[in-house]
Amino acid sequence: MIWISDEEIENIITYPALIDALSEAFAKDEIVSPPKVIHNYKAHAGREENNFLYMPAWDNDKYFGCKLITATLGNKESEYPYINGVYNLFDAQNGRPLVSMDAKLITNYRTAATSALAASKLIREDADSLLVLGNGAISPYFIKAHLSVHNYTTIYLWGRDQSKSQKVIDRLDLDGSVKIVSLDDYKDLLPEVDVISCITSAHEPLLTQSELGNGQHLDLAGSFTHDMHEVSSDVIAGSTVYTDNLDTTPFHAGEIVRAVEVGLFDVDQIKGDLTHLCQSQSNCRKSNVENTLFKSTGMALEDFVIAQLIWGKYR
Repeated sequence: MIWISDEEIENIITYPALIDALSEAFAKDEIVSPPKVIHNYKAHAGREENNFLYMPAWDNDKYFGCKLITATLGNKESEYPYINGVYNLFDAQNGRPLVSMDAKLITNYRTAATSALAASKLIREDADSLLVLGNGAISPYFIKAHLSVHNYTTIYLWGRDQSKSQKVIDRLDLDGSVKIVSLDDYKDLLPEVDVISCITSAHEPLLTQSELGNGQHLDLAGSFTHDMHEVSSDVIAGSTVYTDNLDTTPFHAGEIVRAVEVGLFDVDQIKGDLTHLCQSQSNCRKSNVENTLFKSTGMALEDFVIAQLIWGKYR
Protein backbone atom coordinates (compact mmCIF):
# COMPACT_ATOMS: atom_id res chain seq x y z
CA MET A 1 0.00 0.00 0.00
CA ILE A 2 1.29 3.46 -0.94
CA TRP A 3 1.79 6.24 1.60
CA ILE A 4 1.29 9.75 0.23
CA SER A 5 3.21 12.31 2.28
CA ASP A 6 1.93 15.66 3.52
CA GLU A 7 4.33 17.44 1.18
CA GLU A 8 2.96 15.56 -1.82
CA ILE A 9 -0.64 16.30 -0.76
CA GLU A 10 0.10 20.01 -0.43
CA ASN A 11 1.58 19.99 -3.94
CA ILE A 12 -1.52 18.24 -5.29
CA ILE A 13 -4.48 19.97 -3.61
CA THR A 14 -5.86 23.36 -4.59
CA TYR A 15 -8.97 24.85 -3.04
CA PRO A 16 -10.81 25.55 -6.31
CA ALA A 17 -10.40 21.92 -7.42
CA LEU A 18 -11.36 20.54 -4.00
CA ILE A 19 -14.39 22.81 -3.62
CA ASP A 20 -15.57 21.90 -7.12
CA ALA A 21 -15.20 18.18 -6.31
CA LEU A 22 -17.12 18.57 -3.05
CA SER A 23 -19.86 20.57 -4.76
CA GLU A 24 -20.28 17.91 -7.43
CA ALA A 25 -20.35 15.08 -4.88
CA PHE A 26 -22.95 16.78 -2.69
CA ALA A 27 -25.09 17.72 -5.71
CA LYS A 28 -25.10 14.17 -7.11
CA ASP A 29 -25.85 12.69 -3.66
CA GLU A 30 -24.57 9.23 -4.65
CA ILE A 31 -21.76 8.58 -2.16
CA VAL A 32 -22.78 6.46 0.83
CA SER A 33 -21.64 8.23 3.99
CA PRO A 34 -22.93 6.63 7.21
CA PRO A 35 -23.03 8.73 10.39
CA LYS A 36 -19.65 8.87 12.10
CA VAL A 37 -19.11 6.65 15.12
CA ILE A 38 -17.59 8.44 18.12
CA HIS A 39 -16.10 6.68 21.13
CA ASN A 40 -14.69 8.41 24.21
CA TYR A 41 -11.65 7.13 26.03
CA LYS A 42 -9.21 8.30 28.69
CA ALA A 43 -5.46 8.15 28.95
CA HIS A 44 -3.85 7.19 32.25
CA ALA A 45 -2.45 10.66 32.91
CA GLY A 46 -5.30 12.63 31.36
CA ARG A 47 -8.14 14.39 33.17
CA GLU A 48 -10.40 14.78 30.14
CA GLU A 49 -11.99 12.27 27.81
CA ASN A 50 -10.53 11.98 24.33
CA ASN A 51 -12.51 11.22 21.17
CA PHE A 52 -11.99 8.43 18.64
CA LEU A 53 -13.92 8.77 15.38
CA TYR A 54 -14.57 6.08 12.75
CA MET A 55 -15.77 7.49 9.41
CA PRO A 56 -16.31 5.19 6.38
CA ALA A 57 -17.70 6.09 2.94
CA TRP A 58 -17.99 4.41 -0.46
CA ASP A 59 -19.30 5.02 -3.99
CA ASN A 60 -20.57 1.50 -4.89
CA ASP A 61 -18.30 1.69 -7.91
CA LYS A 62 -14.54 2.09 -7.60
CA TYR A 63 -13.57 2.94 -4.03
CA PHE A 64 -14.19 2.40 -0.35
CA GLY A 65 -12.51 4.62 2.22
CA CYS A 66 -12.27 5.05 5.96
CA LYS A 67 -10.86 7.68 8.29
CA LEU A 68 -9.67 6.80 11.79
CA ILE A 69 -9.07 9.93 13.81
CA THR A 70 -8.51 11.08 17.39
CA ALA A 71 -9.26 14.42 19.03
CA THR A 72 -7.18 14.90 22.18
CA LEU A 73 -8.02 17.99 24.22
CA GLY A 74 -4.93 17.69 26.40
CA ASN A 75 -2.68 18.15 23.39
CA LYS A 76 -3.37 21.87 23.47
CA GLU A 77 -0.91 22.01 26.35
CA SER A 78 1.72 19.95 24.54
CA GLU A 79 3.62 19.90 21.26
CA TYR A 80 1.23 17.34 19.76
CA PRO A 81 -1.65 18.27 17.41
CA TYR A 82 -5.25 18.23 18.65
CA ILE A 83 -6.27 16.06 15.66
CA ASN A 84 -4.36 12.91 14.66
CA GLY A 85 -5.24 9.98 12.44
CA VAL A 86 -4.95 8.12 9.17
CA TYR A 87 -7.06 7.72 6.03
CA ASN A 88 -7.10 4.49 4.02
CA LEU A 89 -8.54 4.20 0.50
CA PHE A 90 -9.46 0.73 -0.85
CA ASP A 91 -10.26 -0.73 -4.26
CA ALA A 92 -13.98 -1.55 -4.12
CA GLN A 93 -13.66 -4.32 -6.73
CA ASN A 94 -11.20 -6.52 -4.84
CA GLY A 95 -10.97 -4.99 -1.37
CA ARG A 96 -7.27 -4.25 -1.79
CA PRO A 97 -5.90 -1.28 0.21
CA LEU A 98 -4.54 1.26 -2.26
CA VAL A 99 -3.20 4.24 -0.35
CA SER A 100 -2.85 5.78 3.10
CA MET A 101 -2.38 9.42 4.07
CA ASP A 102 -2.35 11.66 7.13
CA ALA A 103 -5.93 12.24 8.24
CA LYS A 104 -5.04 15.44 10.08
CA LEU A 105 -3.94 17.22 6.93
CA ILE A 106 -6.86 16.13 4.76
CA THR A 107 -9.27 16.99 7.60
CA ASN A 108 -7.88 20.53 7.69
CA TYR A 109 -8.26 20.88 3.94
CA ARG A 110 -11.73 19.39 3.57
CA THR A 111 -13.20 21.09 6.65
CA ALA A 112 -12.08 24.50 5.44
CA ALA A 113 -13.21 23.77 1.88
CA THR A 114 -16.65 22.61 3.05
CA SER A 115 -17.18 25.80 5.04
CA ALA A 116 -16.06 27.91 2.10
CA LEU A 117 -18.40 25.99 -0.23
CA ALA A 118 -21.37 26.71 2.05
CA ALA A 119 -20.32 30.35 2.40
CA SER A 120 -20.26 30.73 -1.37
CA LYS A 121 -23.99 29.86 -1.34
CA LEU A 122 -24.98 31.97 1.67
CA ILE A 123 -22.94 35.16 2.07
CA ARG A 124 -24.00 38.54 0.73
CA GLU A 125 -22.43 39.37 -2.60
CA ASP A 126 -21.04 42.60 -1.14
CA ALA A 127 -19.48 40.89 1.90
CA ASP A 128 -16.20 42.63 2.63
CA SER A 129 -14.85 41.35 5.96
CA LEU A 130 -14.26 37.96 7.58
CA LEU A 131 -13.66 37.32 11.28
CA VAL A 132 -12.06 33.97 12.17
CA LEU A 133 -12.44 32.93 15.81
CA GLY A 134 -9.78 30.35 16.60
CA ASN A 135 -6.06 30.46 15.77
CA GLY A 136 -5.26 26.75 15.92
CA ALA A 137 -3.53 24.70 13.24
CA ILE A 138 -6.60 24.75 10.99
CA SER A 139 -6.92 28.56 10.89
CA PRO A 140 -4.66 29.21 7.86
CA TYR A 141 -6.61 26.61 5.90
CA PHE A 142 -9.88 28.43 6.65
CA ILE A 143 -8.45 31.80 5.67
CA LYS A 144 -7.18 30.49 2.33
CA ALA A 145 -10.34 28.48 1.60
CA HIS A 146 -12.66 31.42 2.24
CA LEU A 147 -10.46 33.68 0.13
CA SER A 148 -10.74 31.18 -2.73
CA VAL A 149 -14.52 31.72 -2.99
CA HIS A 150 -14.79 35.45 -2.23
CA ASN A 151 -12.63 38.57 -2.43
CA TYR A 152 -12.54 39.88 1.13
CA THR A 153 -10.58 43.05 1.71
CA THR A 154 -10.13 42.58 5.48
CA ILE A 155 -9.73 39.43 7.57
CA TYR A 156 -9.51 39.42 11.36
CA LEU A 157 -8.04 36.54 13.35
CA TRP A 158 -8.67 36.04 17.05
CA GLY A 159 -7.40 33.47 19.51
CA ARG A 160 -6.82 33.45 23.24
CA ASP A 161 -3.11 34.00 22.59
CA GLN A 162 -2.75 36.97 20.25
CA SER A 163 0.92 36.28 19.62
CA LYS A 164 -0.10 32.91 18.16
CA SER A 165 -2.52 34.68 15.80
CA GLN A 166 0.26 36.94 14.59
CA LYS A 167 2.49 33.93 13.92
CA VAL A 168 -0.28 32.37 11.82
CA ILE A 169 -0.60 35.60 9.83
CA ASP A 170 3.15 35.93 9.36
CA ARG A 171 3.29 32.42 7.85
CA LEU A 172 0.48 33.06 5.36
CA ASP A 173 1.73 33.58 1.83
CA LEU A 174 -0.92 35.94 0.47
CA ASP A 175 -0.83 38.86 -1.93
CA GLY A 176 -1.30 42.40 -0.73
CA SER A 177 -4.93 42.71 -1.82
CA VAL A 178 -6.24 41.57 1.57
CA LYS A 179 -5.49 43.07 4.97
CA ILE A 180 -5.15 40.53 7.81
CA VAL A 181 -5.27 41.73 11.41
CA SER A 182 -4.67 39.83 14.66
CA LEU A 183 -7.05 40.75 17.48
CA ASP A 184 -6.72 40.82 21.23
CA ASP A 185 -10.50 41.22 21.58
CA TYR A 186 -13.19 40.63 18.96
CA LYS A 187 -16.41 41.69 20.70
CA ASP A 188 -16.54 45.24 19.31
CA LEU A 189 -16.30 43.90 15.77
CA LEU A 190 -19.15 41.40 16.02
CA PRO A 191 -21.96 43.66 14.76
CA GLU A 192 -19.83 45.01 11.90
CA VAL A 193 -18.16 42.07 10.17
CA ASP A 194 -19.91 40.33 7.29
CA VAL A 195 -18.82 36.73 7.91
CA ILE A 196 -17.85 35.06 11.19
CA SER A 197 -16.12 31.69 11.10
CA CYS A 198 -15.80 29.78 14.39
CA ILE A 199 -13.20 26.99 14.52
CA THR A 200 -12.69 26.43 18.25
CA SER A 201 -13.35 23.66 20.75
CA ALA A 202 -15.27 26.07 23.00
CA HIS A 203 -17.63 24.69 25.62
CA GLU A 204 -19.15 28.11 26.32
CA PRO A 205 -20.60 30.42 23.63
CA LEU A 206 -18.21 32.89 22.00
CA LEU A 207 -21.05 35.14 20.85
CA THR A 208 -24.73 35.83 21.52
CA GLN A 209 -27.56 37.20 19.38
CA SER A 210 -27.51 40.64 21.02
CA GLU A 211 -23.87 41.09 19.95
CA LEU A 212 -24.55 40.50 16.25
CA GLY A 213 -25.58 42.74 13.39
CA ASN A 214 -27.83 42.06 10.39
CA GLY A 215 -27.07 40.38 7.09
CA GLN A 216 -24.21 38.31 8.46
CA HIS A 217 -23.17 34.75 7.70
CA LEU A 218 -22.04 32.52 10.56
CA ASP A 219 -19.84 29.51 9.83
CA LEU A 220 -19.65 27.10 12.79
CA ALA A 221 -17.12 24.32 12.26
CA GLY A 222 -15.46 23.76 15.63
CA SER A 223 -17.85 21.83 17.85
CA PHE A 224 -18.91 18.25 17.13
CA THR A 225 -20.24 16.94 20.48
CA HIS A 226 -23.19 17.80 22.73
CA ASP A 227 -21.10 19.67 25.29
CA MET A 228 -19.31 21.93 22.80
CA HIS A 229 -20.91 25.32 22.02
CA GLU A 230 -19.49 28.16 19.93
CA VAL A 231 -22.65 30.30 19.90
CA SER A 232 -25.62 30.72 22.24
CA SER A 233 -29.04 29.19 21.58
CA ASP A 234 -30.58 32.54 20.64
CA VAL A 235 -28.07 32.82 17.76
CA ILE A 236 -29.38 29.53 16.38
CA ALA A 237 -32.97 30.71 16.84
CA GLY A 238 -32.25 34.05 15.18
CA SER A 239 -30.59 32.65 12.06
CA THR A 240 -31.56 30.87 8.86
CA VAL A 241 -29.84 27.55 9.56
CA TYR A 242 -28.23 25.07 7.16
CA THR A 243 -26.08 22.04 8.04
CA ASP A 244 -23.61 19.81 6.23
CA ASN A 245 -26.07 16.93 6.63
CA LEU A 246 -29.50 16.40 8.16
CA ASP A 247 -28.94 12.87 9.47
CA THR A 248 -26.26 13.56 12.06
CA THR A 249 -25.35 17.19 12.66
CA PRO A 250 -28.70 18.35 14.17
CA PHE A 251 -28.36 15.63 16.80
CA HIS A 252 -24.62 15.93 17.50
CA ALA A 253 -23.85 19.64 17.29
CA GLY A 254 -24.00 21.12 20.78
CA GLU A 255 -25.37 24.48 19.64
CA ILE A 256 -28.36 22.94 17.87
CA VAL A 257 -28.97 20.30 20.53
CA ARG A 258 -29.04 22.91 23.29
CA ALA A 259 -31.28 25.29 21.32
CA VAL A 260 -33.78 22.45 20.85
CA GLU A 261 -33.57 21.45 24.52
CA VAL A 262 -34.39 24.96 25.76
CA GLY A 263 -37.27 25.31 23.31
CA LEU A 264 -35.83 28.08 21.11
CA PHE A 265 -35.42 25.97 17.97
CA ASP A 266 -36.75 22.88 16.27
CA VAL A 267 -34.83 20.60 13.93
CA ASP A 268 -37.62 21.03 11.36
CA GLN A 269 -36.61 24.70 11.08
CA ILE A 270 -33.30 23.76 9.41
CA LYS A 271 -33.66 24.97 5.83
CA GLY A 272 -31.46 22.38 4.17
CA ASP A 273 -28.10 20.66 3.94
CA LEU A 274 -25.14 20.78 1.57
CA THR A 275 -26.92 18.62 -0.97
CA HIS A 276 -29.70 21.21 -1.06
CA LEU A 277 -27.20 24.09 -1.29
CA CYS A 278 -25.13 22.46 -4.03
CA GLN A 279 -28.15 21.49 -6.12
CA SER A 280 -29.24 25.12 -6.09
CA GLN A 281 -28.10 27.13 -9.08
CA SER A 282 -28.05 30.42 -7.19
CA ASN A 283 -27.28 31.99 -3.83
CA CYS A 284 -29.67 30.61 -1.22
CA ARG A 285 -29.78 33.80 0.87
CA LYS A 286 -33.26 35.30 0.81
CA SER A 287 -32.39 38.86 1.84
CA ASN A 288 -29.50 41.13 2.74
CA VAL A 289 -30.73 41.54 6.31
CA GLU A 290 -31.18 37.92 7.35
CA ASN A 291 -28.41 36.16 9.26
CA THR A 292 -27.52 32.82 7.71
CA LEU A 293 -25.76 30.07 9.67
CA PHE A 294 -23.98 26.96 8.46
CA LYS A 295 -23.23 24.31 11.06
CA SER A 296 -20.91 21.43 10.17
CA THR A 297 -19.65 18.51 12.23
CA GLY A 298 -17.80 16.83 9.36
CA MET A 299 -18.82 13.99 7.05
CA ALA A 300 -17.01 10.94 5.75
CA LEU A 301 -18.12 12.00 2.27
CA GLU A 302 -15.79 14.99 2.49
CA ASP A 303 -12.79 12.80 3.39
CA PHE A 304 -13.69 10.34 0.65
CA VAL A 305 -13.82 13.11 -1.95
CA ILE A 306 -10.45 14.60 -1.05
CA ALA A 307 -8.82 11.16 -0.81
CA GLN A 308 -10.07 10.27 -4.31
CA LEU A 309 -8.89 13.62 -5.63
CA ILE A 310 -5.41 13.11 -4.11
CA TRP A 311 -5.15 9.54 -5.37
CA GLY A 312 -6.26 10.47 -8.87
CA LYS A 313 -3.79 13.33 -9.18
CA TYR A 314 -1.00 11.30 -7.51
CA ARG A 315 -1.36 8.53 -10.10
